[in-house]
Formats: sequence, C-alpha cells, structure tokens
Amino acid sequence: MSEQDAIIFEMGLYQAALPTRLTYSDIHFWFETRELDGQVRTRLGLTSYAMRLLDDVFRLDWKVTVGQQVEEAEALGEIESTKASSELYAPMAGKVYDVNTAMVEKPGQIGVEPYANWLLEFEGRPGTSLTADQYRAFLAEGWDETQKLLKGQM
Repeated sequence: MSEQDAIIFEMGLYQAALPTRLTYSDIHFWFETRELDGQVRTRLGLTSYAMRLLDDVFRLDWKVTVGQQVEEAEALGEIESTKASSELYAPMAGKVYDVNTAMVEKPGQIGVEPYANWLLEFEGRPGTSLTADQYRAFLAEGWDETQKLLKGQM
C-alpha cells in the first residue's frame, strides 16, 4: 500500500494507515464490499488504529457461525491481546457468509497486516459506513479522550 492510497492518522509515536479503497465503521472495523456471482458480499476486519490500541492479539473466539443471521451491534465474539480483552460487536447486520479460520488459528497475524487479514464475510452491504477521510476525522475528534483512557486518567 502506497502513501497515496492511504490516509494517515497520527497516534503520537505511531501512525494508523487508512486505505482509501475501504470504508470504515465507528467501532473500528474496515469494510471491503464487492459483487461476486451477482451477490454483494462484505469482508471486514479490524483497522490498524484498533490493532495499535490492542497490541499483540493472542486469542480470537467467534460466537457466530457461517449461515447465521446477525443484527448490527450483536456480539460476534471475543478478542484478547496483551493490552486488553474485548467483546467484538457486529458493525453491520447480515448473514455470515464466511469466517477466516486462519485468523482464529493464528490471531497474531491480524496485527501484522490488518488490511490483508479479514475476519468475517457477510452477505450484503453495511447499513452505514465512513470514508477514510470521515473515519480519520472521527478518530481525531475522540483522540484526546482516548489518550486519557490509555494513560489511566479516566
């Protein structure tokens, strides 16, 4: 990914790349929507911003299975890293079309290249999404509060 294909969000000493070819959710998932065989499918994964906050992921456990219908904000599973353990919630409603089992077996790969390592694929499109510019603005708006949270000041 070249610099011109991504927008950069500065996170202090670190940067989070936001590829412009993708769209984003306000709960830090990226979306890649495409049409295959006349059906719309959306792959999703965690953004580089989310991965920077989580750090080294060592466990990923899904509560959903292929073929299951999920609603937006429904619990999908759990992720655990050296910094946090967190529930993952659906950034969109739809039927689960595929699960990337390689990420369950080797969850550390998610942080190596977040935009190459998708997690789930849904049938359909996200109800709402943000462009890379909109997502960067969203991150910037909450960055001061996020830094306080990271430093234990909240």
